[in-house]
Parts: sequence; structure tokens; C-alpha cells
Amino acid sequence: MEFSFNEEQRAIADLAADVFSAHGSDDYHAKLAESGHSFDAQLWEQLAQTGLLNLALAPDSGGSGLGMQEFGLVLEQQGRHLGSVPLWQHLLVSLAIETHGKPQLQQRVLSALSSGEQIAALATELDHNASLQAARTPDGWVLNGSLTAVLLNDAHSWLLVPVTTEQGSRLFLIPARQQGMNKTRGVLTDLQPVCDLAFDNALLPDDCDLDPAVFAWLEPRIALCVTSLQLGVLNEALQRTAVYVSERHQFGRPLGSFQALAVRAADAYIEVELLRSAQWQLAWRLDQNLPATAAGRVAKHHAGLAGHIVGHTVQHFHGGVGADLRYPIHRFYLKSQALAAIGGGAEEQLARIGRALALESCEEYIHD
Repeated sequence: MEFSFNEEQRAIADLAADVFSAHGSDDYHAKLAESGHSFDAQLWEQLAQTGLLNLALAPDSGGSGLGMQEFGLVLEQQGRHLGSVPLWQHLLVSLAIETHGKPQLQQRVLSALSSGEQIAALATELDHNASLQAARTPDGWVLNGSLTAVLLNDAHSWLLVPVTTEQGSRLFLIPARQQGMNKTRGVLTDLQPVCDLAFDNALLPDDCDLDPAVFAWLEPRIALCVTSLQLGVLNEALQRTAVYVSERHQFGRPLGSFQALAVRAADAYIEVELLRSAQWQLAWRLDQNLPATAAGRVAKHHAGLAGHIVGHTVQHFHGGVGADLRYPIHRFYLKSQALAAIGGGAEEQLARIGRALALESCEEYIHD
């Protein structure tokens, strides 16, 4: 059986590496942080020009018609270079509209999303009991309530959020500058902008809601995106650390030659490779249209576990400088911890797997 990537996939990975590396040096990130911007507009434009922005959309929607395996390779490179763009959220929103949106909604927004002219955000905590309520009126949907900790910045044009209606839970696409929506801004530990949103009789058109099946469709795809990014972040951090402990000496010997460090480094390497295997399996199952909920939870569990083990290992190996907010390795540590928390960490994924097994809805787990 052939497990290697084909020529087209390798070409996509190489292109992504070139694009992200040009906007991912340590000096580049330091200057971006000093500017006070969390969104790299130049990188976004480059992604649009190279077609990496929409490669998983169908050709009819302006994309390349490729799969999640290819998109995972792109995200791995973004993780390696800490690319400061909301690429995965944007593409998942675009795909969700393409596959589960009403034709009128598709006609209104897909073209601008595919080109990158407009940018979409995703409320990643898809709570089926959302505190945001929507009521249908003759004029459209009226929203009231709130959402917390939504990754949103001034560059966004659209936001996909969970809403509770009389017909059950839905995902609504709303303008990022929606009238009747107030924002309370903050910053996460990885320096990403975040907002608490409050809605007061915000009026939306009838076609803004997506088919309820989008919830089950999104869960494993969010897991794939987070896992792919985490794989890139941790692999790059571990490679940098290997160089550091080879060059840094104590007692006349390289740090990496001490047995305690070597064993711990080996454990970190194993976690990265386990994460890689879980990510590959999940991407393959999604592209083959096989059940992927279980594979998504398993991959997300490894993303959380590896984020903790590898993230702390690389920071500790750098000693005191590893805790310096200005030192490059700390950016990788912060990103790894933020990614681990999206959609529930390692323990939350185990709890979901356990509940599925207890309810005997476990055929997919047994098959895997």
C-alpha cells in the first residue's frame, strides 16, 4: 500500500511552504507584533493570488476542487511559520455555504469569499444550546442574546455563528458589522483578537441560515484544521529545539547528549508522529466520504495532548529564555496551547468518545 503523497500534493505543500516562509521569519513576526496588527494583509493577498485560499472549493464556486488532504498540507505549513491569517476558518465557512447554504446565500457571498475580497470568521464553539436566540418575522430573522470569545478582527466581513430557533439549532451567516450587534474586544494569550458579541433586535434576511446537517459536517473538519495547524507548530518547534540543544553546551557537552533530555525529546517526537498519523487518517476519511466523527475526536485528542507535552518540552529545553515573551520559541508555545483549546481539549475529546461508547454508538470507533 502506498502512503506517500502524490506529485500534485507535494507541489501544493512546496508552494505553501514558499508563501508562508516569506511571511514567517522571526523578524517578520516581531515587526508585525510591534505594528499592533494581528492580520497579515500581504500574506492574505498572496494566498489569494496563488489559489491556496480556495483550493478546496468546487470549480463552480471559484476553487480548485481539491480535498482536505491538500488543505491539511497547506495548514501544516501555516502552522510551521505561524501565518497570521484566518485561513482555515474562512475556507470552512466558504465550504459550509457551498454545501449547506441556500442558493440565494451562495449567490450573494461565495464569489467574494472565493476571491478573498471578503473574509469570513467562524465561531468555533458550536454549542447546540447557544444563548443567541433567533425568531422569524415577516421581515426576516431577529436575533437577541450573546456569544462569547469569538475570533473576530476588523478585516472580517462575515461571521458564521450558532443560533437557537424554534425549529432547533442553526448556523447563521451574519455581517461582521451587523446593525444591532455590539462588540466587546479582547486579546487571547496567542495575541489573536477576540470579541464578546451582544445582539439587540438584529435583523437578518431569511436566507442566512444553513441546513442543520452542517453541525455534524463541521465537527471533524474543524478537528482536521486544528490538528493540521498543531502538527506544523509542534514539528517546527521541536526541530528548532533539536538545533538549540545540539549547539548549547553545559559541563563541556551539548545539552542534547544528556540522557534525561534525550528521553524526553524522544517522547515529544513520538507525540508529533502520533499526531501526524491521526491527522492523515482523518483527512483521508473525509476525502473518501467515510464516517469521520470518531477519527476527528481522536485526532483532536492527540492535538491537545501533544500540544501540552511537546509545547512544554520545547519551552523547558530553552531554560529561562523559553519563558521570554520576546523569544521566538514562546510564540510556538502560546500557539500550541491556543490550538489545543479550540473545540475542547484532550480531556473533553476523551469524554465525548467515552459518552459515545457508553451509548453504544461506537461502530466507527471499533472499525477504526
